[in-house]
Amino acid sequence: MKKGKVLLITPNLKGIGGGVNRIQPSLGLMLIAQVLKDDGHIVKIHDPALEGWNNRKVIDPVNNVVTIGQSDNEISKVISDFSPDVVAISVLFANLLDSAHNIAGLIKKVNKNIKVVLGGNHISNAIIDYKWAKTDKNSNLPDYIVDLENENIDMGMAGEGEFSMRDLINGIMNNNDISKIPGLVKKIGEKKYIINPASRIHDLNVLPRPARYMVNMEGYFKIGAFHSPKSRSKRVLSVMCSRGCPEKCTFCTTPEMWGQKMRWRSTEHIMNEISNDCKDYKIGEIQFDDDTITVDKKKLFALCDQLEKLGLPWCTPNGTKVNYHLKNQLEMYKTMSNSGCYQITLACESAVQRVLDNLINKRLPVETILPSIENAKKAGMLVHTYWIIGYPGETYEEIQQTVDFAMNCGADSFSFSILNPLPGTPIYRKVMKDNLFWPGRSYNDMLFRSSLIKVDGFSNPVEFEKFVNDTNIKANLILKEKDPKRFEYKYGKGANESSLAKQT
Repeated sequence: MKKGKVLLITPNLKGIGGGVNRIQPSLGLMLIAQVLKDDGHIVKIHDPALEGWNNRKVIDPVNNVVTIGQSDNEISKVISDFSPDVVAISVLFANLLDSAHNIAGLIKKVNKNIKVVLGGNHISNAIIDYKWAKTDKNSNLPDYIVDLENENIDMGMAGEGEFSMRDLINGIMNNNDISKIPGLVKKIGEKKYIINPASRIHDLNVLPRPARYMVNMEGYFKIGAFHSPKSRSKRVLSVMCSRGCPEKCTFCTTPEMWGQKMRWRSTEHIMNEISNDCKDYKIGEIQFDDDTITVDKKKLFALCDQLEKLGLPWCTPNGTKVNYHLKNQLEMYKTMSNSGCYQITLACESAVQRVLDNLINKRLPVETILPSIENAKKAGMLVHTYWIIGYPGETYEEIQQTVDFAMNCGADSFSFSILNPLPGTPIYRKVMKDNLFWPGRSYNDMLFRSSLIKVDGFSNPVEFEKFVNDTNIKANLILKEKDPKRFEYKYGKGANESSLAKQT
């Protein structure tokens, strides 16, 4: 069987000039890379944003929006020098599409025979919206898959792509029929596509150890802008123990992408990755990027038992559900703390029951938030909280109610985020159907703390963005006033308003 050369690439980033723009190696690409290498292919991972980190190009002077990463010539040289048979571009969110489509064009200019595959979370979400548009003629969603109408993109791969990508590359290299490969999305006519159901990897223990040796780990460490806002170390290891989430929040893409059934790797499988990579890369902190690591308490406790032996600090930057295991929550938090968890992030979202129930579809009683925060603090952990404001249908009074509640909830720190309507979610479909975008803004303008949709009580997006930014600073100074020693423990000496605005 003929094997090929495969380039796995991520787009340049879009960020804020002078702000903290986060970057970390792609777990998905490192897993795919190892699967392909184990199958005999020659593989390269390239992150233009990392390699061109200091190259900032202003694309919106008013809002100080910049692109971060290598120039077209530099990216083209990487492609030309490696001379791949296939390039797979991984796109997490739609705001990276401009760069992804640009890279696809660069690939075809280097060699029109290179096959270009679009993967990542975005293409899976685009398919969901396309199918919705076919059933709801008033959805205002396009009745075609935009990315596949780009002549430089040959096909897409949706869902969990580790083994489907292997099968696809083998099919391409040997001119085999690829039409039935799970997850394949391919244009076959005018607004007509092959859309194969994506596969689920039921036993995550078949996954290899991510190919961190194929990426510039020292480059990521030097920048030190991993997921968690304030890390104990710049040498962070990002790990996922599980896939899936049993919830179905209307703003989140996880249930569609990873499913609602939780799948865990074995403790031995997880610790093999952690212990080896901690040694190889002199890791100083572990960050678990699971969508909710506290769902299965038995598996969590088994992991904590091994983490305690390892003796490294760890945290949960993705957020955990507030009301899991309420009767034994303090015990669970103490077990986490004793094993090295210095900070837990609680995904509160709103302090208004109507918003939680009717707008978010989040099964969370408001009255469980304060006890959970108190339990985590009693267990010895710092408590970071996530709040989202600006939902379609949320009133100004409800936004203020959430802010007031949060300010008095006793958490150590806060991230107030502006609701971004992510493609593939129910909220995005509502925004599109009811045309709720601010004039002149669309999902292409999606950035951290950028306001895209109309918010009750505010006359324009800039006004709302300022409100959220000021709220973040005010909230995160509460700890400094109430407990200066704990504030210094969390942020270090010399933290000020400017640094807090960037860290939360």
